[in-house]
Amino acid sequence: MQLVLLLVTIPLVVGSSFFQCGVPKVRVNEVIVRGRDASPGSFPWHTAVYHRKGRSASYACGGTLISATFVLTADHCVKDDNGYVLSPKRVFARLGVHNLNVPNLQTSQHHDIFTIHRFTESKQKKNDIALLELSTQALFNQHVQPACINREEDITGQSGVAVGWGFTEDDDLSPTLKAARMPVVSTTTCLEHDRDTFGQTLDSSLFCAGYTNGTTVCNGDSGGGLHVKRGDTWYVVGIISFTAPREDNSLLCKKDSYAAFTNVATFVPWIRNVTELLSLAERGKVTVREGQDPDPERHYPNYLPRTCGNFVVSRIVGGTSANLFEFPWMALLAYKDEVKDSPNYLCGGSLINKRYVLTTANCVYPKTPFQVRLGEHDLTTNRDCNPNDANDCAPPVQDVDIDYIVRHQRHDKRARSNNIALIRLAREVIFDDHIQPICLPVTETLRKQKLQRYIVTGFGRTEYLGDVSNVLVKATVPAVEHEDCQKLFATSRAALDESHLCAGSTEDGRDTCAGDSGGPLGYPVRYNGVRFVQFGVTSFGRQCGLGPSVYTNVANLMDWILANMQA
Repeated sequence: MQLVLLLVTIPLVVGSSFFQCGVPKVRVNEVIVRGRDASPGSFPWHTAVYHRKGRSASYACGGTLISATFVLTADHCVKDDNGYVLSPKRVFARLGVHNLNVPNLQTSQHHDIFTIHRFTESKQKKNDIALLELSTQALFNQHVQPACINREEDITGQSGVAVGWGFTEDDDLSPTLKAARMPVVSTTTCLEHDRDTFGQTLDSSLFCAGYTNGTTVCNGDSGGGLHVKRGDTWYVVGIISFTAPREDNSLLCKKDSYAAFTNVATFVPWIRNVTELLSLAERGKVTVREGQDPDPERHYPNYLPRTCGNFVVSRIVGGTSANLFEFPWMALLAYKDEVKDSPNYLCGGSLINKRYVLTTANCVYPKTPFQVRLGEHDLTTNRDCNPNDANDCAPPVQDVDIDYIVRHQRHDKRARSNNIALIRLAREVIFDDHIQPICLPVTETLRKQKLQRYIVTGFGRTEYLGDVSNVLVKATVPAVEHEDCQKLFATSRAALDESHLCAGSTEDGRDTCAGDSGGPLGYPVRYNGVRFVQFGVTSFGRQCGLGPSVYTNVANLMDWILANMQA
């Protein structure tokens, strides 16, 4: 049996704020019946994917823009003619293109590929899906917009529109974008039509669509999307994968046959993990919202308590166990375990008032906590007591459900910038000796303060590849100049900016480690007396204890914190 992958190469003619998807900015009052030329801007998410070979480049496939940095396409579109996966340097994408031969430089955008994400090795034409991560963010305008992602797994009977630059009914490659409406047919109908072609491939990850009267997708359309309109919003439901070959073995598509599409809904969990799109959040989970930029013309109320950071002086790498009651603002984020009933505590946080916990964006999505534990000191005991005085014990911990989470709207997981989030608790916390809020740098003096050292706390690993600590540990770490830190991380993907600060040392092994993310970095300073003020949130590092770690700069994002809190 021979299958036709809808791939073609033609010579290349050289020549945002709130996230919204699936809504073209160019209004076109047209009804798509069969195939027709698409109007410029009518499908602003459709992408042209090119392959480089030497100094030349050629159009290879279509794709669908789903965010400012990701294009959805077929897995076979990231392979060469011999089936080898291409290097990202050999692939690029063009957005806002209508005519392949005459690109409009005013509407089109060129983007190199940073990374190619593949679901797995596609077998028998299954799992024919890939994500292209753009090196630069797309600029949304009238001709460039993202499509929404369909989450309905069974779309049989629905009518969609396929778009592409593939071969037409005259066996000519179309230089202008074309669109054709076609229905999604049942698996039974597809198999009855051509069991030889589709019998070994169709499952929940694939579906058939089209007509058997000549209206179908063809070579050159591959990787593009099948889109369904619901209300005013377009959703990509399928990725054009393959069709039956002609009897003459010309490798061109069979015109009177259905085509196979990758079922996008089947791969939503994978797409969510790669792209971190909030619109793909698991249903029934805690809601994660995008934050908002502070309005410089508006004065935001300060919901942070004046009484905070009560520092009582009586294992993070190289650290020592913290004293009971020493860091009463320490929070643990609880995540549901798919196997056991007890939760996993994978990240930290800091209590900043009766309703909010501060943590990092990467700790809240795509894996989202459902609960926050406060007042914990030793995870192995039901009651935490002073090891030197059995009668000196802390009250029980408080496990508080989460109302919703606000993630910084410009969190960049590649650059690891703006790595911050606010967790709003479902109820007010009851303060006690072991549960108290930390101070934040709310004043200009605190925001500008430069310290020589910090104290960091957490329940993370006590050494690289070591065990997670069951007891809260602390470490004093030296501050590191921004320029010096940038040099140390020059080979990583991170581009350190004002939203980062560095602390740690290679000499004594004192550092944060896996499991410490989201926890506080601070120090006692003069503020309403002497208070413990949080200046950083544990973000990322290299290997535990082998150099400084990077923290989210709380002072730099103080305006964002105040703008995204409620009473």
